[in-house]
Formats: sequence, C-alpha cells, structure tokens
Amino acid sequence: MQRLLVEQPQAGRSALALALCVYWQWRAANGRWKVRSALAILTELERQGWIGLPPSQPVLVRSYRPVMARPEGSRVEGPLSGYRPLRWELVRTMAQGRQWRELVAQHHYLGAPQLVGASLKYLVYGRGGQLLGVLGWQSAVQHLGCRDRLLGWNAAQRARGLEHVVNGVRFLVLPWVKVRHLASVMLSENLGILQGDWLRHYGVPVWLAESFVDRQRFSGASYRAANWQGIGWTRGFGKRQGRFVHHGQRKEVYVYVMEPRMRQLLHGDERQPLLSRVFLLAQRQREDQSSLNEKMRMKKILASWKPKLPPQCALSLEDLETVGRELNEFLGLFKQTFVRSEPVALLELYMQGLLSDVERKNVEAIALKLDGPRQVRNLQRFLSDCKWDEPWMQKRHWELSAQTLSDPLGVLSVDASDMAKKGSASVGVAPQYCGSLGKTANCQSGVFLCYSSPKGHTLLDCQLYLPKRWFEPAYQERRRLCHIPEDIDFQTKPELALGILQPLLATQQFAGNWITCDCSFGNNEPFLEQLPKDYYYLADIACTRKVWPKACAPRRSFQDEGCTVEQLLQVKSFWNWQTHKIAEGAKGPLVAAFARVRVYLSPDRTPESERWLLLRNDANGQIKYALSNAPQQTSMRELVRVSGARWPIERCFQENKSELGLDHYEHRSWTAWHRHMQMVFLAQLFLVRLQIKFKKKLPR
Repeated sequence: MQRLLVEQPQAGRSALALALCVYWQWRAANGRWKVRSALAILTELERQGWIGLPPSQPVLVRSYRPVMARPEGSRVEGPLSGYRPLRWELVRTMAQGRQWRELVAQHHYLGAPQLVGASLKYLVYGRGGQLLGVLGWQSAVQHLGCRDRLLGWNAAQRARGLEHVVNGVRFLVLPWVKVRHLASVMLSENLGILQGDWLRHYGVPVWLAESFVDRQRFSGASYRAANWQGIGWTRGFGKRQGRFVHHGQRKEVYVYVMEPRMRQLLHGDERQPLLSRVFLLAQRQREDQSSLNEKMRMKKILASWKPKLPPQCALSLEDLETVGRELNEFLGLFKQTFVRSEPVALLELYMQGLLSDVERKNVEAIALKLDGPRQVRNLQRFLSDCKWDEPWMQKRHWELSAQTLSDPLGVLSVDASDMAKKGSASVGVAPQYCGSLGKTANCQSGVFLCYSSPKGHTLLDCQLYLPKRWFEPAYQERRRLCHIPEDIDFQTKPELALGILQPLLATQQFAGNWITCDCSFGNNEPFLEQLPKDYYYLADIACTRKVWPKACAPRRSFQDEGCTVEQLLQVKSFWNWQTHKIAEGAKGPLVAAFARVRVYLSPDRTPESERWLLLRNDANGQIKYALSNAPQQTSMRELVRVSGARWPIERCFQENKSELGLDHYEHRSWTAWHRHMQMVFLAQLFLVRLQIKFKKKLPR
C-alpha cells in the first residue's frame, strides 16, 4: 500500500482504490473491479493511522430533486387485461440505462441508486407499448439479521450461498399508471424472468429474493399479493463511505423463496427444514416482538417529553395534554420535505427538543434528554447531511404562516441578530460588532425577516452574514470545511435583506404594505430605493442623518444648507408633540410622545426626495428617529401604529433565544446553521398557532 502511494503521488482516492484492485485482481461476480470495497479498506486504514490519503473531493448534493410533470395525455388506466401480456425489456444498451436511471431519479422517492456488484435492470411495457414501470435487482447485502436467522448459516456458508440471493433495489410503477393489481403482477412475472437472466449472466441460480419496504410510505400489499412473505425488520443501519451508520429508520423485510431446499443445500443436511410458508411465519412472529419494542421506545420518548411553552402560551392542564397530538399533526404537514422516511422521526425528535425544558437546546442535549446517546450522531447528520427539499419546506412554512397571521394591518420587518461564538471554526464567525454584547466580539450575525399583525408575529426567513475576510484566499480551506456553496459571494447586510425580502413579496401571500427596519438598514439609501414601490417603509435612522426641512421659519439656513435630525430637534418651537398608546404591555399600556415633519433627502428638494421624519420619545427619555416614504396625507395614527409594529421582531429574537434555542446551536457548517434556524421558525409558528387555537376557546 505504501508503494502505491509513492508510485502514484498525484492519484486521488478512487484511482488508488482501482490500482489496489488491479494489484490484487479483485473482481466482483460480474467481472468489474470492486473499487468501492477497496476504497472502504483504504478509508479504514487511514482512520487507524496506518496510511495517509489525499483529501476527498466534495460531493455536490442537490437540496431537492425536481419531479417531472406527467406527460400530456399519458394517463394509463383501465383493467389489467387491457395491458397483458406484459413485455419485459432487459436493460442492455447505454440509452436504455439512461432511460432507466432518469425514470427512477425523477419518480422514485429514493432516487437512482449506485448499483454495486451483480445487477440487472428491467423496463416493463404494456401490450400496446405503454411504459408502465421499472425494476432493478442487485446482489444481496452481506449481513441482514432476519434473513440470516431464517437461513441459519455461518460465515463460511454465507460466503458460498450469498451469490444465490438477490435484492430488489428498486421497484417503480410510474405515477400516471393507475391499473389495479399491476404492481403484484409485475413482481410475480419478473421473478420468473429474473431466474433465467441471472443464470445466463452470472452462471448461478437464484434461490431467494429479498426486498425492503418502508411501511411509513407503503403497505406492502403488492408484495403479499405476489406471494412474498414478510420475515422481519431491518435494524436501521445504512452504509456510508464504507462504514455502517445507524439512522434509526427500520424497514420491513420481504422474501420470495424460489428454492425451498435452500437450508438443506447450504448445510448439506436433509434434516434441515424446508423454507415453507409455515416456517417463514414462525420467523415473522419472532421479529414482531422486536418491532413492538421499537414502537414502545417511541411512545416512551413522547411520554417523557415535557413541553416548555412561553408565558404568553398559558394553557390549561387539559390543553397541555393535547400538545403532543397537535405537534404530530403540525409536523405531518412538512413530511414531504424529505426524500426518505428516516429523517421524519428525527424532525419530530428535534422539534420536541426545541419545545422541551432542556436547558441548552443543542443536538447533544436534546438527544441525551429524550432518546439517549445513540441519537446524537443521527441528529447531527439530520442537520448537516440528510437530503432536504428546503425550498419546499420554506414554501410550506410561508403558506401556513400566511394562513395563520396574514392581515391587512400586517407589517414586514428586517433586522440583524448576533450570536456570540468562541473559536474560529464555525461558519461566518469573526470579530465584529455584537449587538447582544454591545461591543465588538467574536460572533456570527444573520439577517432575519419577520411578519407581524394583530394576530401575532413570527420569523419567516434568514441568511447568515459572511464578513469580507471569509472571501479572502486565506479562508478558502475554512469555507470548504464549512460547506459554504461556491456560488455564495460577499453581500452586505442590506443586500442580504433584499435577497430574502424579494422572494417572499413575490408570493403575495402576506397582506399589508409596510416594511420597517432599524438604522443599519435605514441609513443605507440604496437599500431603501430598491424596496418595492408599492410598499411604504418606516426606517430608523441615526441622529447624524442629514435632511433638508420643508419649512423651518426659526432656522431658515436649515432649509438651504440642511442639518442633522439631532440639530433639527433642538428647534423646540418647530415640533408638535402628541402622546399615543403604542400597545398593551404586561404592566399596562405602553405610551410614547410622537412628532413629525416633512423633509427632503437632498438639497435639490425634489418631490421624489420628500419624506416624513418621525420622532418618537419613549417613557425612558430615549428619542428615536425614522424616515418614511408614505404620502403626505398619511395620518399620524398610522405612523404610530407602524412604529409599534417595528418591535415584534425584537420580541421574536428575545423569545426564540430564551425559549426555543435560537442561539444554542453548536453546528459549524453553512447547511446546519440555516436548517437549525428553520427548525426554530417552525417551532415558533407552532406555538403561535397553538396560542390562537386555544385562545379562541376561551370566553370573551
């Protein structure tokens, strides 16, 4: 091995694995080099410190899989007799292989597989030439607990007999095919064809076929109708980079016996039982107890869950008992986010953790509190590695948020929030001004979007801010380790705010026509100019912002030369202060004094540069300044209302950090940071919907 590394210093991992196969003459049954097995050996040797391999190349994974629309007029339906006899086509050419992969990638929930070892693929057509579905078979996995107990073989017997077992790696009836009983007929007919083709291609007969069924998606009725027999469940492990990792999602195992004497042939003992239906049922009863234990474990997790609801969600004891059911129904609305079913249980676990009484709501604390140490790594992969259809989840989140909160008096707000972080490995961390600490410190910063209305408020979207230094050559390796997409360029916070505002406004789901922001955005005139023209803004500004008053008799020089808003405030006779109630607080109504005047933003004093300057004097004596492009006829009461609607985003930050763990995460990657934020947004929306639902049941 060391000689290979010396002789091929520029070779990548795959090239080294191929060279190792050639040196060992290590081939699979179909004659191909066993590159993936060799790569697994190399990876393990590196892990144990025996060799050093070149760095692995990053794999580009799409966050979602596009689904092809059904072809026009392609619906296939009617009685099965209208399509029989079925025509089976073994995939032989590159064109057939490409067609098979495209169909599976677009229409199977697991996508197209990377077939390893011996394999055969089929396309199935109806009598009239209609394409009905596809099937794929490959050599069976080496270890499968329920199958190994069924056959009772040892390691040597497995080595001899495994070549007689095939695995149904893909089975797909195309989504526009609606023919009753077709699925079971396809399974039944294909097994007979497979036996002959497998013997011709690989020289060994097939004695046993196996397949895994995700019972959260499918009932398995087509397998049972085709005389397959369920014998148990997988243990919830998957193979990644040559190693088995536990993902926790078990699948039901079905088998079809073609050679009932398989145990006798393997053991060389005629006294071994035949693989009859009665014998298979006995194996199934043994496995059912294991499945029951898994269900009891999930019930125990839910029973141990103690939801911690914010003070504003004051519910009765009877209401609290229904929170678990409400959460399950809510999360059921987001299950289509995931291609596989394994992450769904992890979604429920993570959301339970965010809504629980765990002190620090990070992955490790949530897993240890609710399900034990084995789930720590699974939750980490859930946020960093699992495939999510993130655009779909965001779309669904916006739809539910709009259904819950949309109101003509609604207001959108953008603001930045900072999270103090130690070290330098986390994505986007750098010494920068941290608002939560009130000083420059090592932290991460994100730009957030909030919607508030008389019905409530919630965060809708966010984007992590990457300081300029993260785009310098010295940070290239750090960007790679944090999995920052290559198409991400440096953007200022106002540019990020526009990037998350525009897609939301394009949906036209949220009623209202006001946008508010703090002075870090309000002082950026290009940002304000790029806001949609059919929206009004109320933007906080700094006291040093220069304006030109429309009329200021006491200080006429201000009209010509301009002045800062703080200088304009010194002209006491210029202001007409009015006291208004902003909102109802926990200790009574919140009131503040307001005053306003028309100003220009440039010495040209054009109508396009005319704005409202709104001053707000809070009870603590602090004065805030804001500009608005609202028309001159806008009432003072409307400006006061929008000024009060600016602060729900601050309450979102406070509530989510103190109650839902917005800043408790310990993830370092770009993907995990944004996914954690999305989970917090969902948790907040769940609480808002819960509060509205139970508030409606209270007497007036």
